[in-house]
Amino acid sequence: MSPKQPHIKPVPWHQKKKANVMTLNPKLNLRDAAARPSPKRQRGTICTQIFCHVVKSTSHTITRYPALLALTGALLIGAAVTHQARGQSKSSETTAGGDAGLLPASQPPVTVNRTAGPELSTPGKTQQLTSPDQVPEGLAKSDWSDIRAAYEAGRHAFQPTATGWQARNPGQQWTTTFDGRGFHAQPQDGAWQWGLELQSYGFGENQRAIGGTPAVLAAGQRLSYQWDTTVQEWFVNDPRGLEHGFTISQRPADSLNSQPSTLNFLLATRGTLRPSVSPDAHGVLFQDAGGATVLNYTGLKVWDADGQVLPARFEAAGGNRVRLLVEERAARYPITIDPIAQQAYLKASNSELRDEFGGSVSVSGDTVVVGARIESSNATGINGNQSNNIEVNSGAAYVFVRSGTSWSQQAYLKASNTEAGDAFGSPVSVSGDTVVVGSSYEDSNATGVNGNQSNNSAVDSGAAYVLVRSGTSWSQQAYLKASNTEQRD
Repeated sequence: MSPKQPHIKPVPWHQKKKANVMTLNPKLNLRDAAARPSPKRQRGTICTQIFCHVVKSTSHTITRYPALLALTGALLIGAAVTHQARGQSKSSETTAGGDAGLLPASQPPVTVNRTAGPELSTPGKTQQLTSPDQVPEGLAKSDWSDIRAAYEAGRHAFQPTATGWQARNPGQQWTTTFDGRGFHAQPQDGAWQWGLELQSYGFGENQRAIGGTPAVLAAGQRLSYQWDTTVQEWFVNDPRGLEHGFTISQRPADSLNSQPSTLNFLLATRGTLRPSVSPDAHGVLFQDAGGATVLNYTGLKVWDADGQVLPARFEAAGGNRVRLLVEERAARYPITIDPIAQQAYLKASNSELRDEFGGSVSVSGDTVVVGARIESSNATGINGNQSNNIEVNSGAAYVFVRSGTSWSQQAYLKASNTEAGDAFGSPVSVSGDTVVVGSSYEDSNATGVNGNQSNNSAVDSGAAYVLVRSGTSWSQQAYLKASNTEQRD
């Protein structure tokens, strides 16, 4: 069966509208008929003693044993869990003795109260988990949530290097390094580099230059630079991205004068991206050489010791620098600037030229489905191989979910009968846990529901696919055709 070309007209370059970089960035509305090259659970054992120490002493372990936490978290999360059960008839358990070495000598034994909850599993039994949300037998849901939180904390913890510190962010897919002057972030593919460096702060002409070496403190997911007795710059690495803030303990010296002034901070940009202040002045868009927004530095909020929100804004300062301004004359110190978080916009996990990602979008609560009708992989079903682009313009859809303020891709959807030119994803619609994806140029001669998909004699007749979610897993529920299927319907 030879590939066909759907009836989609190219849009000339000069007619393209600039995308709204604050929301989604649709790809170019052009077709590329030629095949394009692609870019480029662990099993664990939970012993009751270690589990009690990690879950019930999480904060202590995060701050004093980040390496242990990361290792333990990696062992705890997996496709298989072995739970060593003890004392099923007891109402409480106290860990001590052999595992006391996990905590300092001063740390008291940890007591876990077993109230009404799930029965303990058979000792040594291996459990196969089918989804990340499934709670292992023998654990309460709250316990499993604590274990997962410990795992995430370990994955995002700051680690020392020969020249400073670094932190990986698996969700954003970049690593940030800290050299005692500022920070520098780079994605896994090395496509861009970006960072910021505080150069000075003060009022009007009364600016204090930042120099020397700050006192650096790293604990778990937080790192801080104490520049002087007035300014602390700090960072929190979590699934949302990199939160970047300042705490100003007192009004900077030499700032009282007869003329009103505004506290400001001068930030220099590092790397290959260029700053562009957002229209509301509450964020900065960082763009590549082609003018495409790569990441957003947004969410500016400032408040004083009484919780009073203070007006603040960004402005361009020339030479790839930005200035942060805070109206603080009525404030009571200390004041906090938080958060200034960078959060990537939604992109396909296999972004390529002219896939038309964003050509159709549907939103339902914390779920967004995005169509890419001329994506070209030959995958079928859910989360298949995205790298083989032999089915040109077959199309795809992507499911993104929000947790707090952070978005992540949950599923990569393809038709059950993927073929070139079908334009799967040309329309998409989501309501709750149900998604319907259209395939405008699918060719089968089937009729009704779940018919034979293999006979492609009804060229461009079209089809629709119903997919449903259970927990975090997606599956195709139905393949829909018209009751009177004909060519080019």
